[in-house]
Amino acid sequence: MSDAMPDTPSTPRRAFIGQLATVAAAFAATACATGGAATGAAAPGAAAPADELPKLPPAPPLPELEFDDAWASRLTGRYRAVFDSPTIDDGTAVFNAYTYMQGFKDMYKVQDADVNAVIVMRHMAIPMILDDEIWARYGLGEYTKTKEPHGDGWVTRNPFWKAAPDDKAGADYTLDALHQRGVVLLGCALATRGFAGILAKRSGDTSAAMFDELRRHLIPGVQLQPSGIFAVMRAQEAGCHYMRST
Repeated sequence: MSDAMPDTPSTPRRAFIGQLATVAAAFAATACATGGAATGAAAPGAAAPADELPKLPPAPPLPELEFDDAWASRLTGRYRAVFDSPTIDDGTAVFNAYTYMQGFKDMYKVQDADVNAVIVMRHMAIPMILDDEIWARYGLGEYTKTKEPHGDGWVTRNPFWKAAPDDKAGADYTLDALHQRGVVLLGCALATRGFAGILAKRSGDTSAAMFDELRRHLIPGVQLQPSGIFAVMRAQEAGCHYMRST
C-alpha cells in the first residue's frame, strides 16, 4: 500500500505485493466493523460477518485520474516546508505543520501567506485523507487503532480532518483548519489504490470500484499525486525544507 517501503529488498515489486497481502490479511483478521450508524447491524468496532458488510448501489465509474501539480507554483512564501507522513502516528504531521507556522508567526510576526506548508500523506497514512463516512462504514477507527480522546471506544469519524464539536481547543490542529490557512494537502494515489484493494476484499467490490469510492470521499482540499514520493520530491523542488513527520 505504499510508494516506499522500509528495508526494500532487491525485488521491490515483490516486496510491495507481499506487503499488501500481509496488511490485507491483518485487516481481515481484525474486528473491523461497519459501525451501527452506517448499517444498523453492529456497534462501532464490533466484528461483522462478510455478508453484513455494506453493499453500496453501483455508481458510475469516475473519469481516469489526472494529476495536477499546480500547487507547487503557488508556494511563493518566504518560508516553505513539506511534512512527510508515511504513517498516521496520532496525527504528528498535522501538529508539526501547525507548530511550524505558529513558530514563524511568533518569531517574525509574518502572515500565513509568508509561511507555506505541504503535508504529504502516504503509505499507511491514507485513512487520514478519507472523510467521516468512510471511517464509519469500514471501521477505520479500529483499523488505525484510533480511540475517542475521552473514552475507550474506537472513533467512528476521521479525527484528523475536523475536531469533535465539543473540542474547541483542538479545532486548530486539524487538516481542515490548516487547509483553510493555505496548507497544501497531498495524498498518494499509489497507496490509495492499495488501500482500495484491501477494502475491496472485505466488501466484495472490485478494486477499481472501491478506488472510485475512495476518490469520492476524499476530504475537501486533498489532491492525489502519482505517489507520495513524487509529492515530497516535487515540494522540495519548489523550495520546501523536508521534515519527516512520523
